[in-house]
Amino acid sequence: MESRYVFILIFILIILDALAINSSYALAYIMVDKNSQHISFGLLALAFNLSWWLSAMITNLYSYKSVQTNLNISQKTILSFLGQVTMLVSLEFLSRGLLFNGGSMFLILLAEVVTLSLIRVIIYLIQISFPGLGSYKKRIAIVGHNELSEKLADFFHQNKLSVNVSKHFKYVNEPQDDSQLNQLKNDIQFAIENQLDEVYTTLFPEDYDELKSAIRLADQHFVRVKFVTTEVKYKHRIAAFTRLNYNLSGYYGDMPVLVNRVEPLNSVFNRIIKRLFDIAFALAVIVFILSWLIPIMAIIIRIESSGPTFFMQLRSGKNNKPFWCYKFRSMCDNHDKDQKQATRKDPRITRIGAFMRKTSIDELPQFFNVLLGDMSIVGPRPHMLKHTDEYREVVDKYMVRLFAKPGITGWAQVNGFRGETKDKLLMEKRVECDLWYLENWSVLFDLKIILLTITNVFKGEDNAF
Repeated sequence: MESRYVFILIFILIILDALAINSSYALAYIMVDKNSQHISFGLLALAFNLSWWLSAMITNLYSYKSVQTNLNISQKTILSFLGQVTMLVSLEFLSRGLLFNGGSMFLILLAEVVTLSLIRVIIYLIQISFPGLGSYKKRIAIVGHNELSEKLADFFHQNKLSVNVSKHFKYVNEPQDDSQLNQLKNDIQFAIENQLDEVYTTLFPEDYDELKSAIRLADQHFVRVKFVTTEVKYKHRIAAFTRLNYNLSGYYGDMPVLVNRVEPLNSVFNRIIKRLFDIAFALAVIVFILSWLIPIMAIIIRIESSGPTFFMQLRSGKNNKPFWCYKFRSMCDNHDKDQKQATRKDPRITRIGAFMRKTSIDELPQFFNVLLGDMSIVGPRPHMLKHTDEYREVVDKYMVRLFAKPGITGWAQVNGFRGETKDKLLMEKRVECDLWYLENWSVLFDLKIILLTITNVFKGEDNAF
């Protein structure tokens, strides 16, 4: 049960604990007699660090489950400390008293107790003083009133730093299939209206067409619907779930959880890796290319036509949140800029604009969007708000592409689906590529798309105009 907030908390705990352990040892080293006959400072520091981290690994102090409550953190910290003391005493015994003198060991461990305790008190005070930190939690609803749904609710309660259960829909009696479906639809509507992230249901309506319709509605509004079942029921219903295009994504405890798409970027670790890559790549382009290219382009663009160097347009971002997308201005100022896509031999395009669009130079300012976090290097291309409103009504799963951050380039673009979308079929092909990327992301896949994009720039593309 991953959460960005929990990941950050674990990271902070590791860093602060490392500082606490080493500062405690440094303090003791300064205060004890330097002339005592013991092994070097470096080896002693290594002994204290290894004993702590080995003990913390054994107790799982820095695991998702252990940091869900401050009580858990305190208990695991005490166990880790006792494990460290046991290891150090064992080392002292095996070395026959050559490792420490008794006073220095006591002083180091006392300093550790104080600093580790202080860190946990500070974290607790921050959590109760800044409730807004909970905005990082996923907001979810549970549908169903049976033993399984209660077990699921207990699981989420044990992982309350990862999720916020906004609603648990219960029924007095177990409803029939028809009422199950109606209730699930109503609960999905509740999730949409209250901007929840996920709906977990322990019910399984048998009307597949209507059920698909309800799931499609949830997708349109960025609500993920997940089925939770038992191992026995899952094996019994594999064919039914396959018919719904649902697959096993993992287990919450011993409860199978099924989703209609596996998204690698749901993993906090994967998102961090992608974000770090985006920042490094964007900074390199900004420093080594845009730093000298922007002044040159500003002069050339201004010479050919009056107006700003940059063109800013509201585009649809992740979860359909609009953002200002930056480009070098490639057209004369016109009233249709937010309504009409560029077409082949479009009279609005300037001469330098035609060159920029052909070579994709006009897209380079979007590296600032990447640095700001609105875009990624690779992802579904962001569309004008008008086109998002139009195509969401006619193209199946169109809005699913917005589960990911938009990109400067994407799998659809390197496969030739870029530029003007003349008809519904072209947009469907683009969406198909975007969904394939969403479900098959990897670092190597991103690198492949970047290399193909660079290759296409030098080869030239028919749809680049």
